[in-house]
Amino acid sequence: MRPLEGVRVADLTWLLAGAGGPRLLASLGAEIIRIEWRDRLDFLRYMGPFAPAQNEGAAKAEALDLSGLNKDSVKSVNRSGTFNDINAGKRAVSLNMAHPKGRELFKRLVAVSDVVVESFTAETMRKWGLGYDTLKSIKSDIIYMQQPGWGYKGPYVKFASYGPIAQAVSGLTEQSGLPAPQPPAGWGFSYMDWSGAYYCALTILCATYYKKRTGKGQYLDCSQVEPAIYMTGTAVLDQLVNGRSYQRTGNRSPYKMAAPHGAYRCVGEDRWIALAVSNDDEWKSLVREMGTPSWTQQDKFATLAARVLNQDELDQYVGVWTSDKEPFALQERLQQAGVPAGVCQTAQDRIERDPQLKHLRWLIPLVHSEIGEWPIKDVPFHFTNGTVNQGGPTERAAPCYGEDNDYVYDELLKLTKQERADLEKEGVI
Repeated sequence: MRPLEGVRVADLTWLLAGAGGPRLLASLGAEIIRIEWRDRLDFLRYMGPFAPAQNEGAAKAEALDLSGLNKDSVKSVNRSGTFNDINAGKRAVSLNMAHPKGRELFKRLVAVSDVVVESFTAETMRKWGLGYDTLKSIKSDIIYMQQPGWGYKGPYVKFASYGPIAQAVSGLTEQSGLPAPQPPAGWGFSYMDWSGAYYCALTILCATYYKKRTGKGQYLDCSQVEPAIYMTGTAVLDQLVNGRSYQRTGNRSPYKMAAPHGAYRCVGEDRWIALAVSNDDEWKSLVREMGTPSWTQQDKFATLAARVLNQDELDQYVGVWTSDKEPFALQERLQQAGVPAGVCQTAQDRIERDPQLKHLRWLIPLVHSEIGEWPIKDVPFHFTNGTVNQGGPTERAAPCYGEDNDYVYDELLKLTKQERADLEKEGVI
């Protein structure tokens, strides 16, 4: 049995910050019904890499208008590896929310759902006449999660946001990178998208637990910016208590003394290994593995405090030593000697060669209707009692566009064939 078996979620999210939360709920057994419309598909459906089709007959989205896109690279909106990973375990229904009849049909879906989750800008649902009061009048115990970038209230509510913007406004971007005068490096790909997704899932879980205990629903306002601010907690406390502003430290350890502490180049193209030596025993082990070169016997490297004061020079010496070493062999050697070390792994490393990740089955094969069996990131937790995996109740990868129309419209909403035909003709479904 899955922990959230029997819970149904009407999912109006897109991109990662929104869609990542329901993804986690699907792994716990919730039935996620993803609502999409061909005129404004999730941008992730257009993001590569793209998988080849193994079942052209199931390519339901081939007939969609892909004008303006590179048809050589986007032959179908069902083959994006990014979209398929982030939406694994869900169902999908095509529904035009911009059409009045589409919104009426959505209300019928709300009536048979437990949760509604969306990641539009703050006023979108209310403009459609679908604010919390309306949803609650349809289903008195509905849980409604609103996830705008800036939250539901305040001077920024009309603004759009993406993960990198939330990171910048929260202060996370300023905290990342090499020390001044180098500029902030930021966090690359949307770090706050996944973090926002985790907060979304956790908040819905809390509301679901509350509903189970009390029979009452909830309105949830979960912005993307606020969780990012919580991640700056140490810097905030340091300023409040000590009056000390945060300074970027690059790969150095800002709070626990450690040296050497950083990423050091190895043999090969852009290959690196991370070392974190925080006591004298680890240092002595590293010195032995390096062959006790004469420079290690200097007084300026004799103690941890001295090594921290002389990190620039120390990094140069260590970097020369690692530069002709194969990173994985060096990691194994140092770990066995008691020196904390880890290869800075590429995606290919994580997928093809990491024995620990392979043992943990962090990638699991799931069947996709158009591209066949494909590896998907599993959830990073497992239950002793209960089934939890990213296949969810569908036991499959992400849905093709509109793949579950028959299930939703025929079985759940009980539309007649004539009703469906009329709605299709009017551009509603």
